[in-house]
Amino acid sequence: MRPTRNPLALLLTAATGLASVLTLIEASTPGLSYWALALGLYWLALIIAMAWLLRVPGPGERRRAWRPWTYVPFALMLGTGLLVELDAPFHARFALSEPSLERHARSVREDAGSRRWWGLYRVGEVEKIPGGARFMVTSLTMDWKSYGFAYIPDRAPDASEGVYEHFKGPWYIWTDGP
Repeated sequence: MRPTRNPLALLLTAATGLASVLTLIEASTPGLSYWALALGLYWLALIIAMAWLLRVPGPGERRRAWRPWTYVPFALMLGTGLLVELDAPFHARFALSEPSLERHARSVREDAGSRRWWGLYRVGEVEKIPGGARFMVTSLTMDWKSYGFAYIPDRAPDASEGVYEHFKGPWYIWTDGP
């Protein structure tokens, strides 16, 4: 199979690849930021462009032959959707970052600063709590909440301490906001 030289095909494939990468990055943090809305509109524009380019011929028009390149954007779209549905970006990013997150969570001090990278997450507010630490990894999201992780190895967090959802092992997803 010879690669295509069709500029429209290359543009559509590159645009779909960019949308896939941005979507996987967005899906790798807890909560949905406002960028998800822009990404949704971008995906909608791509789907409309694909439908227009690959439209079924009307009456009296010759049937277009589907070239092999036409399957690449569809494969990227389906693969991205499947990975997001399985929550694979979130679990992969966390697994790659877990050793660094744990090392920093164990050594948090009260005067810890913010806005630094721990593994693959940019960490905002850091707070020492009884039995562990919690830290933000997202800013304000579409539901007006901020999300982060809490590392509490010795006990389960109390409901009076905040909103926590067990993630795995000693890790919890911490939600702050209304």
